[in-house]
Amino acid sequence: MELNEKKEVLDALFESEAQKRAIVEGFSGILILFDRALKAQWVNRATHTRYAEAIGKSCHEIFCSQSEKCESCAFQRCVQSGKIESSIQKTGIFGVDGDELVFDITASPVKDKHGGVAGIIGIAQNVTEQFRLERQLRHTQKMEAIGTLAGGVAHDFNNVLTPIMGYTEIIRLKMKQDGFSDKAVFDYLEEILKAAKRAKSLVEQVLTFSRSIEKKEVLQYIHPIVKEVMKLMRATLPSTIVIQEMIDEHCGRVFIDPVQIHQVLINLCTNASHAMSGRHGTLKVTLGLTPQTGDGKEWLELSVADSGCGIDEKLLDRIFEPYFTTKEKTSGTGMGLAMVHGIVSRQGGFIKVESEINKGSNFRVFLPLAQKETAIEQIVSLGELQGGSGKILLVDDEEQVVQVTGEILQSLGYTVVCKTSPREAIALFSQDPSQFDMLVTDLTMAELTGLELSEKVKSMRPDMPIILITGYSDQVSKDAAVGAGIDEYCMKPISMRELSTIVGKFLGSGVGTAALQRYRPN
Repeated sequence: MELNEKKEVLDALFESEAQKRAIVEGFSGILILFDRALKAQWVNRATHTRYAEAIGKSCHEIFCSQSEKCESCAFQRCVQSGKIESSIQKTGIFGVDGDELVFDITASPVKDKHGGVAGIIGIAQNVTEQFRLERQLRHTQKMEAIGTLAGGVAHDFNNVLTPIMGYTEIIRLKMKQDGFSDKAVFDYLEEILKAAKRAKSLVEQVLTFSRSIEKKEVLQYIHPIVKEVMKLMRATLPSTIVIQEMIDEHCGRVFIDPVQIHQVLINLCTNASHAMSGRHGTLKVTLGLTPQTGDGKEWLELSVADSGCGIDEKLLDRIFEPYFTTKEKTSGTGMGLAMVHGIVSRQGGFIKVESEINKGSNFRVFLPLAQKETAIEQIVSLGELQGGSGKILLVDDEEQVVQVTGEILQSLGYTVVCKTSPREAIALFSQDPSQFDMLVTDLTMAELTGLELSEKVKSMRPDMPIILITGYSDQVSKDAAVGAGIDEYCMKPISMRELSTIVGKFLGSGVGTAALQRYRPN
């Protein structure tokens, strides 16, 4: 071979090697050359950066930090089959974000001149983030499915609650009108209403956990919520844990979403029970007022104390960080206390934590106390129940709902025509659209939906006020409601006071408090 030809060959080899080196070093994933015994002989720059001492180590030592080889390892299969093998390998190693590292591994055999396997080229990509996103997607899809199911349950359940609440209020109203004075019976009716409202709240909680809904901050006494949560904890905690309650029922009110304060207490009590797991202990829940501070502010304090293992002082500054947890990966996500801190902070409150190793912890939640009602506010609240006059077309395919809602509206002074068939209702309305002053309709009905019924009514009489009552708010958006001509919509089960207020916006008589006295329940 002439000198020029040799030079061209050498130049071509150098160029080829340079190209291979550029490809190998530019590859952002892991690239390792293993011998037949699966000991690393060479690694690329990305591998060296991640595993500085990879040379001479086995695949399971590099990827999983284990001394024993993996049974389903792609490298082992490649040595045996002599073919390209691949696998998704969970390493058992957790990153700083708390997720287990996952690699997509491809093992390609390097053949000797006899066709046998002389070594393995291992290519691995870190797909932990992809797995995390896929897990989030599956979780989102699952929660959407739960939300759909919860919506159907909520609709039917609220249809059951509507006559329970409605007839109870009607009975109480008629007893007052007839001068019935047995306080015990009124107390029984009040307990029925409280139970029905708790059932309504439970439906809202199911919907809250299964979908994203707007938070409802209200002026709230929280001692009933505390008692409700403690009943739940008594049923779920082991008998080795003694529960103590010190609850001041006269400590005032705060502005907060009832579901959120429920979440706060559940999380704190659950953490306390985990701290006492496997031992006898005491869970103490206290609710009361704190002494007035120097700036004149009053605070309500809710504390949850346990006699558990306690928290290391070095960790106290980190316990409210998202994803930070001292529990096993299968026992906690690290989001519970982060959520508690977020809820309390949004309400203008703060949390103090006192803890001692092997003696227990005390989480003290401080919420700003709402100002007491003024005399003017009390007078305004007396006028919340509005009577009026006018003829209302009421449509709902549930006969009990139609009956109880109709009686409530009649007791407020309105004339009501009830229909369980939307087609019959539209036929009646079309005979003389001017005979009615308002349409009150359910959303979900077999023949026509409330939106379809509303559109037909508005086409005949555009100025007709329409109120939509639904058992599940996510089934109709505000834009869809406005487009169909809906003026107001509200959730089942609806109380007498709520119904009187909404209808009163359009048909209210404006009569004074004294004239409405006979309509007002306690």
